[in-house]
Amino acid sequence: MSRAVDVFAILLLAAAAFSFAFGVHALGDRQDFKAVYLLVIGGLSLKASTEILRPRGGSA
Repeated sequence: MSRAVDVFAILLLAAAAFSFAFGVHALGDRQDFKAVYLLVIGGLSLKASTEILRPRGGSA
């Protein structure tokens, strides 16, 4: 189960990278609404992937 969660987190990280790249490209094409949308989606995907990969504190 842990391996599936890791794969999902890596997919979210890849989605964030692609979203940021397409967002920057849209900024270059002066498509402001599309760029903001893609950059927000990239930020949320990046936050989700880091939250999934963050180690949980145990009761040691």
